Order: sequence, then structure tokens, then C-alpha cells
Amino acid sequence: MFKGENIICLAAAAWQGMWARAQQFMTIFARSGNRILYVDPPLTLISPLKNPALWSVPKDLRQCGGENIDLYNPPVILPFGNMYRPINRINQRIIAGGLKKLCRELAFKPTICWTYLPNTVDLRLPDGVTLVYDCADEHTAFPGLINKETVSQMEKELFARAGVSLASARVLWERKKELAPAIELAPNGADVEHFSRAMQPGLPAPPELKALPRPVIGYVGAVSAWFDQEMLAAAAHAHPEWSFVLVGPVDTDVSLLSSLPNVCLPGRKPYSALPAYLKCFDIAVIPFKINELTTGVNPVKLYEYLAAGLPVVSSDLPEVRAFRPHVAIAGNAAEFVSKLEKELAADSAGKRAERREIAGRHSWEARAKSVVAAVQRNRKRKK
Repeated sequence: MFKGENIICLAAAAWQGMWARAQQFMTIFARSGNRILYVDPPLTLISPLKNPALWSVPKDLRQCGGENIDLYNPPVILPFGNMYRPINRINQRIIAGGLKKLCRELAFKPTICWTYLPNTVDLRLPDGVTLVYDCADEHTAFPGLINKETVSQMEKELFARAGVSLASARVLWERKKELAPAIELAPNGADVEHFSRAMQPGLPAPPELKALPRPVIGYVGAVSAWFDQEMLAAAAHAHPEWSFVLVGPVDTDVSLLSSLPNVCLPGRKPYSALPAYLKCFDIAVIPFKINELTTGVNPVKLYEYLAAGLPVVSSDLPEVRAFRPHVAIAGNAAEFVSKLEKELAADSAGKRAERREIAGRHSWEARAKSVVAAVQRNRKRKK
């Protein structure tokens, strides 16, 4: 494991957002005696037009994320940086200026820059910094204000510049290995100890779920454009006596689901509270549309569901197939309903313990050791 490194993390998700790969790795590195400067993805001048709550997000502010972790919200930047390269270069100069000033104030001399974003290729780094590109998504496939060719070119240059390249999913690894022949596969994982708390009898249920009719079919994660609402709605219509609970932020029109009496959308909950929600689930689901974005996803929620001992029914995602028969896969809405029925009927205490044991092989601690080894191997190769 690293020790004594100063790591700048240029994250794709805010520290206070959905807890996933970047936060997990950086927390483990910090516990191991490294200093972390975690940089939230910057807001643009038009970001609050889509989400008015962002008006209240502090800008250009440093906070403490825990021992050895400093958090940084960069200044607001120009929109359209993922569409037009000259704008991105201006934006990255703005971010670099703020980082340079902050590093001086913190007496923080970076040794590693760990980035999740293709557009950071235009961010100037001090000499001698090891650049790690941790590719956890197919960035060219995201909806929104992007130009696919622009993002693709930036990512191509980032792979060429990076000293270490990682991919979270085998499909991503296959797609990117021509750009980075030395790219290493580094799948996602789970905080197994945290999520296995869902199996503890004494863990109290969230009040909003106590009165729901059983069984409860649950989902934890963002409800976004890639969420297959039609598939879930088909199950809700087929079984009006079941309860469907979707825990997480919503950033798309969900009128199809919110209009159904047996669908509950409690919103995003703190990471610390998630085991209590999972404890109330009888089965967990990953109902994603199948497209270029989702086929490159290694769902963190899969490992978290298994750590909680839950039966899982998922869309036919490449990364999920490897977990059959412990995870049921549905190719369409009718299969989704039938697989839910089958998995509910077949669940047992023994199967829950087996799923928890499987999750134990995929802990974030094990993943962190693997990516550290990859960085150390590549550093030796460069010498």
C-alpha cells in the first residue's frame, strides 16, 4: 500500500454525492498514511439552471473530509468545455490556478494525480507527478452538453499522457486497450463490513419503510436517463401488492413511476444510512437500459447488494453475467417480472450467507491493494 504520498484526486462525483469508487479509494489511501486533496467536479455557470439546489453549493472552498483528506470545490467555470476544446483549456487553467494556490497554503506537494475525467488532460501538473487515469465510465456516451469527438480526443490524449491507466470494467478495458496497451483491469467493489450490517437483526428500519407492504423490491442509486423505468413499471403493474423503493437522487422525469401507488421514491440518503434501507429490501434490482454507457458499467451497487445478502435481479449487463447463478439476469420486462418471482420464492438464509461470502472476495481494500500494485509496477517500469 502507498505511504507518504500526496494525492490529488480529480473526481467525477462530489465528495458529498453518491459514495462510490473515488471516495472509497481515497479514504483507504488516507487511512494508510497518505494525504489526499479531493477535488469536486466544478460547476459551470449554467449548472444551477438544471438543478437550482446548486445555487447553495459553496464555491472555491476548502473543507476537511476527515483525517488526511482535504476537500476542494473549485471556482465556477465556463459551460460547454466538453464541447469545445478552447473553452476546456480556459477552464482547466482556472482550476489549476486555484489548486496551485491551495497547495501552497496546505504545504501540499503532489506526487500523484488520480483523475477520473478526460477533460483534465488540459490541466497542467507539476513536473514529477505520476498521472493515473482511472477510467470508470464510457464518458463519450453520457447525455448532456458534450461533443463525442471532443471528449474522445481528450481521453485519447489523457491515456497517452498517463503513467498508469485503469479500467473498472472489462468492456471498458477492451474498448480502451488500443489507446493504452498497458491499461489494467481494476473492477469495483464494496465496503463489505458496512453493507453486511443489513444482515444484523438489531438494525432499525427507516420509519418511512416500516409500513410498506412486503415484499419490498429495492434499488439504491441514481435514477437517471439510463434507468429503465418501463421495466420497473411493468413489474409494479404486474404485482400491485408489492412495494418498489428507489433510494437515490432523481435527475430525470419519473412521472411514469411516481404516479404508481406502489412505487416509493424517498430520495438520496446518507451513505451511513444505506444498510438500514437494504435491510428492508426483500430483493434488490439493477434495471438499466442496455446501451453504450451501461455496457461499460461495473455497478458498485451489485457488490453492495451482495454484501447485504440480498437476491439480485439485473438487466443483462456484461459485468453482471460473471456473477450468475448468484444474480438473476433479465433480458426484457417479462423476464424481469418472472425472475423477481422466482428469486423471491427461492431465497433462504443459506443463500444470503453465500452472497455475503461472495461479496467478501470483492472488498474495496482488496481493490485498493491491486491498483496500488499497478501504480508501483508502472513507476518501476518508467525508471
